Amino acid sequence: MKTIIFIIAFLLNSVLIWSQELLVEDSLITEVKPASIKFSFNGYVKDMQSLSFPKDFKSLLATNLIHNRINFKWFPFMNLTFATELRNRLIWGDDVRIIPDYNQLLRNSNELVNISNIWFSNSSMVMHTNIDRLYIDYKLSRLSIRAGRHRINWGISTIWNPNDLFNTYNFLDFDYEERPGTDAIKFSGDISGFSNVEIAYSPGNKVNEKVLAGKYFVNSGGYDIQLLFGIYGNRFTAGGGWAGSIGDAGFKGETQFFTKTSSEKFHINMTIESDYVFESGWYFSGSFLFNNIGLDTKILNPSQLNFNFSPANLMPTKWNFTIASGKEITPLFSANLSVLYSPGTNLLLFLPGLKYSLGENLNVDLVWQSFYASLNQFEALNHRGYLRLKYNF
Repeated sequence: MKTIIFIIAFLLNSVLIWSQELLVEDSLITEVKPASIKFSFNGYVKDMQSLSFPKDFKSLLATNLIHNRINFKWFPFMNLTFATELRNRLIWGDDVRIIPDYNQLLRNSNELVNISNIWFSNSSMVMHTNIDRLYIDYKLSRLSIRAGRHRINWGISTIWNPNDLFNTYNFLDFDYEERPGTDAIKFSGDISGFSNVEIAYSPGNKVNEKVLAGKYFVNSGGYDIQLLFGIYGNRFTAGGGWAGSIGDAGFKGETQFFTKTSSEKFHINMTIESDYVFESGWYFSGSFLFNNIGLDTKILNPSQLNFNFSPANLMPTKWNFTIASGKEITPLFSANLSVLYSPGTNLLLFLPGLKYSLGENLNVDLVWQSFYASLNQFEALNHRGYLRLKYNF
């Protein structure tokens, strides 16, 4: 397995360097299209320093990440696509040293087949490669089939996606823009220019993780509307979502139900979201999530707050509200702020961020995350800061 992954990574990097040289020599800046070019590629390189503080800021834990991504697609014919996308991550510091079984956390639990590799690991450093997209996509006039490791994007809302049955993402993981995929097969068919149907199946790593579901989508009255039905593990699930506007404000939401079993309660996740952009350039949004089995009383220990998200666990708390704002202060500099509050537990997340463009395809981000909740009293749990430099190619 190490040899195979090394060969794939080496060949993709070699193709990348060779093709970039050709682009410079021929001054090709046009968009890559399957009709004219048989392959496309892009990616990025990041360096991110993270600092973790306890509630009283009396100590410091530091971790560094160097992250390289390569996206490669081959178009042998107009209606056929092969895609491979991989992540190379070198991580060292206190997180690796103190978090139990840290290496196991690097693998996406949605992946049935393990095509990742740990090149080396010691008490404070690990280098990991994972192929998180590997699929074939075939299109006919009204039908398309995609099989392999890919993202099935059924979510509509920005923060929480109850309809995302196959590959739930963690909204706190801002550094994973592509979001996780899943090993699955999906059939998509266009009924008309305003409606379509999708059916997908993922066997999952365990019996209770398999998903078989279908989605019907239609655009009607200025709204995108979808209905979902299927099996999640050993439970029947049904839901739906919408996206449109009320006046100049965006309005969207999703709902998903899960039937009860002998060991699991009836479950419903519901989210509603609205956003608005003012003429001055300020962006504002508000979101609400209801999770009927979430916590709604004071916690005794921070470990009760489970942020390992899944379709059945979008938040550890029952009632959740977010307010977010952002503005492009100058063409090169932008700022944003999100605040999440959950009554009952008094969980509060304070999430500000700054972004600055240092040049073409080169950006620097400063992100902060503070967590508060009520234990004996309302108090800070921890704080994390991130400084990230990212170059896109």
